[in-house]
Amino acid sequence: MIEFWAKTTSDGFPGISVFKHLVNTGCVARCLAEASSFLIERFQFRAAELGALVALHDLGKISPGFQGKSEQWLIVNNLATVAKNGNWLGGTETDHGKVSHAVIQDFLIEAGWPRSAVKYLAAVLGAHHGRIKFPPNDRGIRPPLIASLSEERSGIDWQSERLQCARKVWDYFGINEVPVNLIGHDPVIWWLAGLTTVADWIGSDERFFSPADGNDSDPEACAKEAISVIGLVPPTIVPGLTFEQLFGFSSNDMQRKAMATITGSGVYVIEAPMGMGKTEAALGAAYQLLAAGQACGIYFALPTQATSNRIHLRMCEFLNRIAPASGASRLVHSNSWLMNSFSDEYNPARNATEKTGQDARSGRDWFASARRALLTPFGVGTVDQALLGVVAAKHFFVRRFALAGKVVIIDEVHSYDVYTGTLVDMLIKTLEDLGCTIIILSATLTGKRRTQILANPKNSITPETISYPLLTGRTEQTPFSPVSATPPASKKIIVEFVKPETALDAAITVASAGGAIWTCNNKMDTSRSHNF
Repeated sequence: MIEFWAKTTSDGFPGISVFKHLVNTGCVARCLAEASSFLIERFQFRAAELGALVALHDLGKISPGFQGKSEQWLIVNNLATVAKNGNWLGGTETDHGKVSHAVIQDFLIEAGWPRSAVKYLAAVLGAHHGRIKFPPNDRGIRPPLIASLSEERSGIDWQSERLQCARKVWDYFGINEVPVNLIGHDPVIWWLAGLTTVADWIGSDERFFSPADGNDSDPEACAKEAISVIGLVPPTIVPGLTFEQLFGFSSNDMQRKAMATITGSGVYVIEAPMGMGKTEAALGAAYQLLAAGQACGIYFALPTQATSNRIHLRMCEFLNRIAPASGASRLVHSNSWLMNSFSDEYNPARNATEKTGQDARSGRDWFASARRALLTPFGVGTVDQALLGVVAAKHFFVRRFALAGKVVIIDEVHSYDVYTGTLVDMLIKTLEDLGCTIIILSATLTGKRRTQILANPKNSITPETISYPLLTGRTEQTPFSPVSATPPASKKIIVEFVKPETALDAAITVASAGGAIWTCNNKMDTSRSHNF
């Protein structure tokens, strides 16, 4: 009986079999799904079903175009001449993702799953290297030269071997029925695509899953160890903390109303003046959702690296109170390494010399970079890192998976231009469908922009009824009545112009006392004072 390889060892010999690699990856996927139980309940899936589906991703490795990449495997199985004469690496499909797409669709239809959903499932499972191979098709796909005379001469019925391996996977995970309410083109499909890719990266990591054949370690235990070491297990949240315990001061009316209103997934807009504590209001609401098991993490998105750096420091203090064992929050932007003070960065093994190391290399690129922060429970970064989840970027669905079920706080939303603002609107809708709680913070939001964000003209507020501070939004697509809060006390601001030669000393004095500085030229109208 021929054993088909999935990974090669460091010396180039065939290692772990396709079936064992599929099981390893499926167990990782099941553990990741179980870590966000409220999400899979929302998506109406069982963790075992997700594990089995993800496990099918590499069935396409049982093909001449892939198996022929190991010269040692060909020699051991007396197929070197057949492969050479049949031009396995030039005359057959060498992209195993395309072959996986085709056979997964055949297998799921054989298992009784509806074609309307299967065409999407097969497409995203075959896209685990970052891009869809073929558009979904009800009748299935046939990659060019998936079969050839060289396959027949090998004496191997490749399609039969692939289907047999799929049935073994199904039996391993105990799948004997079709999920109810299975929908095709749905947010869960892209979430599944991200889950598949991340699980495959981890399942290909030699630190936890040896590439050597004959490894008898428990795949379930290895999977649990892997996601724990990498830091993908939701941390334990300290329950029952008051606002004052969280932040060291008492809440104001706006903060109390925000925490009373933000009690579940949805979209919320908090408008209040600078210095009134919008950040604490959002984090306080996030804490309540985390403690209640209605969220699996926080991502704080800001417009610039500088603002991200400042919030990162505040988030670390906040996390130390609500989840001491979680460590620091992760910072996500191109220069985040300048701010990272922790030394527990995950560094996957880099000594693999396998010819087919694309899975491991992609995983190393993500987990060893700042982008890893998107996958961990708590992260702070620039909004563009999240926006890459709604554009046609490679692995965009990994970002969707990483953000699903989290509290996503988007600050200074008024500062974005028309193009970025449009992407932000798309991001909000996408995250809402993925079970996120999206909290928008702004001090100067226009009524038109608020209506665009909420995407519901019926919830627009007329100038006659507007109040400030203000909380608007919707929960599970249903708008709620706007909530107003007590504004801060008005302060009279008197503008006093000073001579240029004394301006610097005056500015330093004011700034040292924690005051605000307004710099302008001498053409400003000096006759006015303003109430704020």
